[in-house]
Amino acid sequence: MPGLRRPESAGTAAAYNCAGICAKMSSSIRYRETTDLTASAVDLRDGLALRFDPTRRLNLRFRLQFDSGEDIEALRYARRVMIREERTRGLEWEEPSIEDAVFTVNDVSWPVLATQAAWCREKVAELVERAIRVRRELVVTAPEDRLPGD
Repeated sequence: MPGLRRPESAGTAAAYNCAGICAKMSSSIRYRETTDLTASAVDLRDGLALRFDPTRRLNLRFRLQFDSGEDIEALRYARRVMIREERTRGLEWEEPSIEDAVFTVNDVSWPVLATQAAWCREKVAELVERAIRVRRELVVTAPEDRLPGD
């Protein structure tokens, strides 16, 4: 997480989905954002006012896909590491914590301020990348752990 900076401009959900799905097609852990951005708009007249309201909250949602139970464990491990790092270094001003995200087996729900959405998307992308690295390391080290003749 060192070097993680607050994004200057928020990207679109489609751009993050492409990064989460397209770049990770061959990996065993995949994600895509399923946030309903229209649910927070009251009507067209208030849409512009909502966009500039720094206290507006969103509920970011992501769908996770795994090929095995080991992938789930790798994601859990990566999340624990990120939480430990956040607690050790502390959070920047208004930086959202991965600890606040609610994880189920296949979904992530993260209620955040609208101004933090891009930052949260980066953290979810980093979480999945770390979990993929952990999973690859487990696959590489697994054959060495076997006894001869197995």
